[in-house]
Amino acid sequence: MLQDSQLSSTPQLSQATFDAFDSQIALLDRSGKIVVLNKAWKNNLINSCLSKNTSVGENYLNICKCRVGRDCKLIKQIAKEIEAIANLEKTEFRFNYSNEHLNQKNWLAIQVKQIKQGDWFGVLIIQEDITKYMQTELSLRSVVEGTAAVTGEDFFYSLVYHLTCALSVSYAFVTKCIETTIPERVCTLAFWCKEDFGQNFEYNIANTPCEQVIGGLSCYYPRNVQNIFPEDHDLYRLKAESYVGVPLINSSGKILGHLVVIDERPMEDGSIELSILKIFAARAAAELERQKAEQKLAYDALYDRLTDLPNRHLLTNHLNRALEKYRRDRNGKFAVFFLDLDRFKYVNDSLGHKSGDLLLMGISQRLTTCLRKSDILARLGGDEFAILLEEIQTLDEATKLAERIQQSLQTPFHLGIHEVFTSVSIGIAFSKPGVDSPEELLRNADIAMYKAKALGKSRYELFDETLHVQVVNRLHLETDFHHSLNRGEFRLHYQPIISLVDGRVTGFEALARWQHPQRGYVAPEEFIALAEETGMIISLGWWILQEVCYQLREWQIQLNNSSLTMGVNISQKQFSQPRLLDSLVQILETTGLEAHSLRLEITESLLMQDTQATMQTLTQLKALGCQLHLDDFGTGYSSLNYLHSLPIDALKIDRSFVEAIDSEGNNSEIVEAIVMMAKSLGLGVIAEGIETEAQLAKLQTLQCLYGQGYLFTKPLDARSLYTWLNSWANNRSSLEHFNK
Repeated sequence: MLQDSQLSSTPQLSQATFDAFDSQIALLDRSGKIVVLNKAWKNNLINSCLSKNTSVGENYLNICKCRVGRDCKLIKQIAKEIEAIANLEKTEFRFNYSNEHLNQKNWLAIQVKQIKQGDWFGVLIIQEDITKYMQTELSLRSVVEGTAAVTGEDFFYSLVYHLTCALSVSYAFVTKCIETTIPERVCTLAFWCKEDFGQNFEYNIANTPCEQVIGGLSCYYPRNVQNIFPEDHDLYRLKAESYVGVPLINSSGKILGHLVVIDERPMEDGSIELSILKIFAARAAAELERQKAEQKLAYDALYDRLTDLPNRHLLTNHLNRALEKYRRDRNGKFAVFFLDLDRFKYVNDSLGHKSGDLLLMGISQRLTTCLRKSDILARLGGDEFAILLEEIQTLDEATKLAERIQQSLQTPFHLGIHEVFTSVSIGIAFSKPGVDSPEELLRNADIAMYKAKALGKSRYELFDETLHVQVVNRLHLETDFHHSLNRGEFRLHYQPIISLVDGRVTGFEALARWQHPQRGYVAPEEFIALAEETGMIISLGWWILQEVCYQLREWQIQLNNSSLTMGVNISQKQFSQPRLLDSLVQILETTGLEAHSLRLEITESLLMQDTQATMQTLTQLKALGCQLHLDDFGTGYSSLNYLHSLPIDALKIDRSFVEAIDSEGNNSEIVEAIVMMAKSLGLGVIAEGIETEAQLAKLQTLQCLYGQGYLFTKPLDARSLYTWLNSWANNRSSLEHFNK
């Protein structure tokens, strides 16, 4: 800082420096004498409490002490602070205050601070107008407080209302962009129109200031906005003079909409309005993003992402409403369809999940074309769909829809380069008294659908209570079955294999029986299916193998006949076990049975599963010494093309072909063909299900060498069969007994 003498000797340099500031500035020496006054102070540009009509050389402290009037107390406080700083009691003093001039409130800030340069001490007084800053702060606070506690739609209404109040403008609105519209359009989320909220509207943004804002620019036109945008008729309608708008930009930089204030009067420069709008545009964009995320969560909770169909949760809501309506009025009948695609797994496994998804979308579109607008189609998950059909009077209306659906699926689906045909199995359940929950309705329709699948697929079935009873019984049976093996409830029965030439017993077929503690014997066709479905067929199969090997070895010793053999069915799942051979060898070694005494019976359907791996396993079993028989020949897939290459020893003629032979020996053509083919291939033949002497005679005529059936004996437990064997050996010298 300059000394007093220096300041007076170089006033132009100091004056120019101070005059460059818009704030009022005065420099005093320690006695309070004015050394420098800048131009702003001299011109009294700021209506303030500082003493006026002062000049360089006067003592400012004396002027303050003589001051009277409204600001007297404040001026004397400032003088006191100046003296404290001049006396080095403090270094700085700050003070904000407000006053009114011409009915306009102004805010000012005074700063008094110590100035020291070399040996010279002085006091610097700076006063500046902070009205704009305070107005902005108050406006921000007003809008923040007005919008802090609201979200959702209310937030946007609160925002535009408080913006108009804080900024004293006529109009304010916030918009969001309408996607996929050409030309580009926006719609208002909230619109304040002078004294109340106006009705929301949408409009094209072309040739409006909004076009620039949606393009990403912040725009403000403090005056003459109508002249700048003459084609914007809304500006004319609103009598707009000034316009400020900012874009709503989300976290990834996408423009979601814009925030606008418009006034019928010019603005000073629009900068305050622009600053405030920028702050709240970020808040509005965040709220839009939050709402979008919330809407997506709500959508995902109610709709399937892949097909855009209602999901199980939303369908349940519709079913509840339908049930409530039905409770009030029994005429409000409805039906629920449960649909499951037939063979969908083959599409996924062969063409991939992408093709599977395309098929599901195609199915949903095809099903929609069959429905009325009032019907509800939902995807329950996977390849399962459901339909709610309301306002029906007869069952015929539901069955006709099922037929339309089946008809619609007769044309192929094009999945990229692939053409696919599919069908659905449909179960239908109807509203009726006593059915009071969506879960029960869907369960009933599901039960009916499974019946349709079991009866051949590509069809529909109606639910009735007998189906439910069957399903409940099946569930109880399945539960019991899980415990049956550990509880020792399984028994083995044996049916002899008889030489049709001389009546000798050459071996046996082992047949499992389940002795249920309450239901008695359960038919094999029931529990074998359960075993397959639950996977217990593997453990059951190994138990059977071990038991029959022990039993056969015991009979070979007791009867002194090591040529006796035992036939055992091998399931597909057991056959596919990776340690099949190792486990089989262990059983043979443990029981002491020779491998050639064991006949493993396989089905034609098993041969169709992974042919190369199947052939390798068969070859290994054959090398071990086991006999291989093809069971139920002729009832499964045609195996004529590869029969000659299989390492098998014999064919078993299915009982259905033997039963067809009547008392005159007719209807034996299939049996004859199988016997002739087996002979040509060097294979043995065993006929199953021989029940009449006519059938036996015909089989002997056809030179079928072996057979089994009730004509000889039904399957027996081990003790009963041993008794039968002794009786058969004592009474048999030939088959003349059957030919009488």
